[in-house]
Amino acid sequence: GGQTGGMTEEKCPQLVDYFVVAGLDPAGPWRPLDEDGKTSTNSSSTPSSSSLSSSGRAVESVTDLAVIARGLGEEVPEGFTCIEKTLGGHSAELSAGLINNPHLYLCYRRGRDKPPILDLGVLYEGKEQLKQGWYIIETTPYSRSANLSTGGAPTAHRVFLTYRRALDTQGLHTLGVTDIALLLPSKGEVAPHTFCRVDKNLNTGMWGPALYVCYKRAVAKANALVYKASLISRYPEEDLEAFPLPESVPVFCLPMGVTVESWPLNTKYQLPVFSTFVLTSASGDKVYGAAIQFYESFSRELLSERQSVRLGLLSVVDRRPITNRSLQVKKSICVLSHWPFFTVFQKFLTFVYRYSISGPHVLPLEKHISSFMHNVPFPSPQRPRILVQLSPYDNLLLCQPVSSPLPLSGASFLKLLQNLGPENACTLLLAVLTEHKLLLHSLRPDVLTSVSEALVSV
Repeated sequence: GGQTGGMTEEKCPQLVDYFVVAGLDPAGPWRPLDEDGKTSTNSSSTPSSSSLSSSGRAVESVTDLAVIARGLGEEVPEGFTCIEKTLGGHSAELSAGLINNPHLYLCYRRGRDKPPILDLGVLYEGKEQLKQGWYIIETTPYSRSANLSTGGAPTAHRVFLTYRRALDTQGLHTLGVTDIALLLPSKGEVAPHTFCRVDKNLNTGMWGPALYVCYKRAVAKANALVYKASLISRYPEEDLEAFPLPESVPVFCLPMGVTVESWPLNTKYQLPVFSTFVLTSASGDKVYGAAIQFYESFSRELLSERQSVRLGLLSVVDRRPITNRSLQVKKSICVLSHWPFFTVFQKFLTFVYRYSISGPHVLPLEKHISSFMHNVPFPSPQRPRILVQLSPYDNLLLCQPVSSPLPLSGASFLKLLQNLGPENACTLLLAVLTEHKLLLHSLRPDVLTSVSEALVSV
């Protein structure tokens, strides 16, 4: 290795401060996370049937819907939950406006045995066509009509609930419906913050109040257990005097937690996901993080019997191993820097990831990482463009930060407009100018930094 002492004449800023590997430390401890990303206080209690329990189990998506006619003696199908009350606690009967009221109710079932439901809708028959890929709930499980309108008048159109399901080929982490609710605007009920409301009144009869359906979507996990991310390794191992490594970095690398997942053997290869984050130190300095999340195989030996049953790796009754599934764990590699060279960092991290899963190689991976951190000079007026050769096929171009009207912060005004739209963007701009507090949330960590940095730099 060459001497690094030659850089002392002209102290240039270091491009990268830390290289971090975050994930699930096989040695433990493993701290389960609940659905909202909070650490569970009691990891030994029994799981609840809804949402995510203290065992770290991810919420199950809705896989089936049914409309039942309780007035005609129909019962809730086995495994289904009936929505009996609206959000405000009033009756959630779907057919309140009908003359010969069959007392229709909506039921749903959660599970993992088929692709999740992605969207709900309402079809006014004769007024519109059913969109491709959508299904109609035309009958109850007992083969009676599930029409929500009276159908008495000759002009009356029939009204049905519709839904769209994820494709089998859509991979493991599709957004799926996790909660469904009904609401009566006349009673002051509104859809909760994270719910989508279907803007079509279910009650087209002459009597009874307007009734709407709304639903929440979340990332539909495969068989998964979720834990808090911890630090697996770091370089350098000693803290830098001017900037100690923040303890929160693993959580920023994997904000949705570390998932241990069992996949069917024929599952498509999951591409790595790049995301960024910004930390502000006590002195107000910004530190930029760039991370790549990916999956790698995980040993079954590290799991307890209970965890293996949860993940579908052991049969429930006789605890027999189920061999047609693979076990994967999420992991992240990350660099921290005082400079937001996110495109360069993405290329470097992608190279490190690809290098680690291929091989054998002449040079150990650690050599590439330390070389990138210590030997790559920072672009200066004398050397504004620096070409870094990572391998015969991979190179990076580092350019001196350009002075531009838009600050170099990882902000993407394009992503801000694409994700929030012009009206919401204007509302947010007004909130920023009038110094309101803002809370942004996203199911996609790769979008969150770009949008929030764009707002901060307005």
